[in-house]
Amino acid sequence: MPDPEKIIRLLNNRLLQALLRRLTRRRADGATTLNDFFRAYASNHRSLGERIRFAVPNAITEFIRRRTGASRETLAKKVFAHPPTARALVNTVRSVGHYGLTLPQKFVAPLMVVWNFTQACNFKCQHCYQNAHRALPDELSLDEKIAVVDKLAALDVSMLAFSGGEPLMGQNFWEVARHAGEVGFHMSVATNGSLLNAETVQRLVDCKIGYAEISLDSLDPAKHDTFRGGQGYWAAAVRGIDACLANPKMKVGVATTVTRMNLDELESIIQWAIDRKVNTFYAFNFIPTGRGRDIVDADLSPQQRERMLKILQKTLSDDKIAVMSSATQYGRACIELGSDDGRINTGHYGYSSGKKTRLLARYVGGCGAGRCYCAIQPDGKVTPCVFLPITIADLRTDDFQQVWLNHPLLKVLRDREDRTGHCLNCDYKYYCGGCRARAWGYFQDVRRSDPGCKFNQADWDKVVRAAEDEKATG
Repeated sequence: MPDPEKIIRLLNNRLLQALLRRLTRRRADGATTLNDFFRAYASNHRSLGERIRFAVPNAITEFIRRRTGASRETLAKKVFAHPPTARALVNTVRSVGHYGLTLPQKFVAPLMVVWNFTQACNFKCQHCYQNAHRALPDELSLDEKIAVVDKLAALDVSMLAFSGGEPLMGQNFWEVARHAGEVGFHMSVATNGSLLNAETVQRLVDCKIGYAEISLDSLDPAKHDTFRGGQGYWAAAVRGIDACLANPKMKVGVATTVTRMNLDELESIIQWAIDRKVNTFYAFNFIPTGRGRDIVDADLSPQQRERMLKILQKTLSDDKIAVMSSATQYGRACIELGSDDGRINTGHYGYSSGKKTRLLARYVGGCGAGRCYCAIQPDGKVTPCVFLPITIADLRTDDFQQVWLNHPLLKVLRDREDRTGHCLNCDYKYYCGGCRARAWGYFQDVRRSDPGCKFNQADWDKVVRAAEDEKATG
């Protein structure tokens, strides 16, 4: 039996799941026995009492360590002693204890939160999901923002991505980012790049933000500027990219929203990023929400999206740059187009290779909205995804943990059996699941099939005919 199957069999054991619930039960101080074990393991100086107390979690850890090939030093220094990774592991262990092992895995709290920090933005992009321009009159205060950070940390959220609007324009951004770094989040910032220079990038690094993702939608400055709503924006983005690249402690991503406007340029944009030694290329899926509702004719057809996916898969296989995408079909394309031991996208920000990855990716891959990730709006409202504008909670008034566990919409989003059309029966539904935001954007129904997939051509045809009818009737 392959090693991953042994691990899956172990995690499916009900007695073990009961033990995991016990190990991750929070005490009055918010910590758990598992947290205590991590600290003891990382110190490598356990007393006799600790060796006795932690005998069972140590046995489980050693079982998994041997079957994954990890060294004790790696576990101690890069996992258990690294706050964001340790927090993600506690969240995962608690989730398996609570839900069991599910396809895909459900989580008792999000692993990642994207925080649309402000509605303010100095650009006016045609596709902006936030319809960002000016700050909202009731955006969170500094004290409320600090409280949000602490609340997420207490729930073992591991990753915090600042977005917007333009997050660097947000009131109190630096104070909040600094506090989040002190609490121990893995942090990133998504920006248009216009406010980045050597000093600003170093401030981000000092706040422990280690990844900046900057939008670049064409190599033609005029096309980029038109798409982003002004003049000089391409040059500003490139200056921002270069400022990040100049800082050795900042990893850099170039993000492109792939549409009919730039699909023919996709390989050239990726090569530009490779030549500049950018760390990651991120292909954003077009979603008909926000101002994007006004340019739905820019969306890719299923055939065009397949062309995009083939380019992304080939680039990932060539191993010249990390390639990520918000297109849920990316994982499926990697499996269809790659070799048995080739690289596979396992989620919006992860990939690995080999047959073991194919087995484990079913528990990780595809749409994470409301399952392992959610979004916070500038006024403290919570949505399942930045592209899915349905409010599920208000952090000013609601118990977020209870909302996350019990909200009816989130239960639907987590259940791949609660779908219609091909997404219900697809062989790749655990690797993909279809984009629920696109289903909502086009059909106002999160259960519907994603019309951007090659298996859902009939739904795409309906979208096209509806658009044609709307134009004909004026």
